[in-house]
Amino acid sequence: MPDRALIVEDDPATLEACAEVLQRAAYEVIKAATGEAAQSVVRREAIDLAVVDLRMPSMGGLEVLRVVKEVDPEIAVVVITAYPTVETAVEAMKGGAADYLAKPFSAEQLLAAVDAAVEKRSARETHGLLTGQLRRSAHPSGIVGKSRKLQALVEDIRKAAAVDASVLILGESGSGKELVARAVHDNGGRRAKPFVAINCAAIPESLLEAELFGHERGAFTGAFVARAGLLETADGGTVFLDEISEMSPHLQATLLRALEEHAARRLAGRKLVPFNVRFVAATNRNLHEEVDKERFRKDLFFRLDVIEINVPPLRERREDIPLLTAHFLEDCRARGGKEISGISPEAIELLTRYDWPGNVRELKNAVERAVAYAAGPVLAAADLPSAVLKGVELPPPNHREWKTTVERLERDYLESALAEHDGNVTRAAQALGIHRSPLQRLLRKLSLPAA
Repeated sequence: MPDRALIVEDDPATLEACAEVLQRAAYEVIKAATGEAAQSVVRREAIDLAVVDLRMPSMGGLEVLRVVKEVDPEIAVVVITAYPTVETAVEAMKGGAADYLAKPFSAEQLLAAVDAAVEKRSARETHGLLTGQLRRSAHPSGIVGKSRKLQALVEDIRKAAAVDASVLILGESGSGKELVARAVHDNGGRRAKPFVAINCAAIPESLLEAELFGHERGAFTGAFVARAGLLETADGGTVFLDEISEMSPHLQATLLRALEEHAARRLAGRKLVPFNVRFVAATNRNLHEEVDKERFRKDLFFRLDVIEINVPPLRERREDIPLLTAHFLEDCRARGGKEISGISPEAIELLTRYDWPGNVRELKNAVERAVAYAAGPVLAAADLPSAVLKGVELPPPNHREWKTTVERLERDYLESALAEHDGNVTRAAQALGIHRSPLQRLLRKLSLPAA
């Protein structure tokens, strides 16, 4: 359904010219020759934007602007005038106008101002809907998403957390394996005890052994005091061994013995130190192939692979990308700095279509970079990293041609929200955390019924 535009102009020629421009651009147009007529339309009809002349007899444009914002603060308003002044421009912007055009203006200028105003409003509403859905679709330990593959992953986490066996997490780099490991720990019987993570690929073999098992005084140069290893300090909790496939054959053998005996010797130590930990390991390699090629010990693999969890890459759960984007935007907002009120449908579409070789980690970095580069309060496609822009086709300038992902997301979410509240728009809007007017606008756009 097209956006509905109200044009308020007392000059018949300008009124018809503006109407023709917007109608050619596929807007549904309602015309009003006076401020009083405009007020009646706004209070009676659902409109998406207004083009309002500043100087009109009896009821001027600023008063119409006030009425429009009183009825629905999210209606986009473009003020036009043949008598531009700094004072009136400032007053209009303070009143909530999205733009201010001085007559005479071209058809291109009018359409650009209207499209930009609608785009900003749409971006705010989309972001509001996403954050509302984000709050309603929370998962353990901050896992975000609603796709089938994400739901299956959450179920795997629930099952793994219910027992105390070792867990092997497989997935590409940046897919969120540590988040999954923390979720297993946080929802299991060891949640009150430590969760200790160590990256086996980031520490040299000699130091990794000391980190895991500890050392006695004088075990090596610089070992002036004895130190407990992570297996001791995590006693009762969980040890997360990230990138386990990078562990050397010697350390694999040492770790296997520790797993079998539930005890280990510190470097240069003589006695076995018992420990009680749950092992969760992860790797971005195919550990089954590593075993077949004898690069990873088969006996250690079977010790760790009691429960196996596969984390899907982001490209296989694209429907989660808008929610993850909203999640990272909220993180940026919570940390302070630049205030971002929304994200454009074009940007959401580009993010959803990109393949994300770096997975969730790359998406998080892309959102943080876009926030840093954003020229205004709305994230636009141009703010995204060049890798994303080059990785998918650039959007056309017309925002109305790029709503596939956003509209599908909105439709699914609104249908479920309305079903929960028997079609009652007011109660659904309250549950979603948005105003009734934007919800009605979305329902009309998507041709959804409401009571």
